[in-house]
Amino acid sequence: MLLETLYEGVVRTILSIIVLPLLITILMVGLVLFLGLITQGRPDVEVLEKFKLLRYEAGNPAKGEARRVLSMQYFGYLVMFLALEPAVILIAVTLIASREALPSLLVIYLILILVLSPLLVYGFRESRKMDSWVFD
Repeated sequence: MLLETLYEGVVRTILSIIVLPLLITILMVGLVLFLGLITQGRPDVEVLEKFKLLRYEAGNPAKGEARRVLSMQYFGYLVMFLALEPAVILIAVTLIASREALPSLLVIYLILILVLSPLLVYGFRESRKMDSWVFD
């Protein structure tokens, strides 16, 4: 009787759209709270180590300016990485695709290259600008 009810269309839809995502969300929140509980520091150590959680290098208090300007411009490299990552993922999808899907994937890949080429050129130019690098 219960199994017959579970196989009805409306019940299956409600289970898959509402109940299952809700259960997964509750489990994930519970897991995050549990991990936060078991990985938190000891209160007596945190009182003694005031600088440990601050944003200083190696947890040491800063002598002078706390945050340094980076000695290299990473923005261009970030743009290039973000432009190339979808291409690598599409290659991975191509490896597991059927032969019938390969022409469609090739078209998608060519479109991806056309769209991301300007980003790659921009990222390459930004990473080569020596005047925007800061040297201490």
